[in-house]
Amino acid sequence: MSAVPHAASSPLLRFTGIRLVHTALRRDLAPMPGRIRAVPTAEGPLVADLSAQWRLLARILMAHHEYEDACLWPVLRAARPELRLLLHRLEADHHRIDHDLTVVTAMIGSLDRDPERSWMVAAAVEAVLETVDGHLRVEEVQVLPELAAVVAAGEHIGTLGASLAAIDAADVFDAPMPGHRAPTDAITWLLDGITGVSGGCAEPIPGRFPGPRTA
Repeated sequence: MSAVPHAASSPLLRFTGIRLVHTALRRDLAPMPGRIRAVPTAEGPLVADLSAQWRLLARILMAHHEYEDACLWPVLRAARPELRLLLHRLEADHHRIDHDLTVVTAMIGSLDRDPERSWMVAAAVEAVLETVDGHLRVEEVQVLPELAAVVAAGEHIGTLGASLAAIDAADVFDAPMPGHRAPTDAITWLLDGITGVSGGCAEPIPGRFPGPRTA
């Protein structure tokens, strides 16, 4: 019987932090187009909710990009110079995505004045989501295996702690919106919506934003 691989050396567990952040970003971005399309018929402060959620996700994604550009890619560029063109492309993608996030932030904010533009804004969000998903897949399929081959087992780089600390260091959660339950740190955001067990009863972990409104 083969031994269970140590977590630090298992290829399935390397860079779990990066993968979990990617998963949480996809989780929160995916519902946005549908919620935006609901703006013209929604009751209550839906645009304010959407704006707050989008701004938070944009700040998290930008902080994640900064961490990769500053801490991950230089390691890989030094060890695998033949990958420099791929890494240049990823850095260029980061700048383009960050710009698109800023543009969409303004577009969502404009829905208070013109809610009938919701379909156009939703289409813009879908385009950003497609770009982000493709970018994350390149990192997961092409880059993380290469990084795992050059970073020694047990190194802190790319771990869950390092990935979340980079988001916290960017002060992403320093401006909570009045009236909203706000995560105070990256781990709370990462676990948002996951069911926990407390006293024998399943309870949701508090998150910042309400789910889609239903009739």
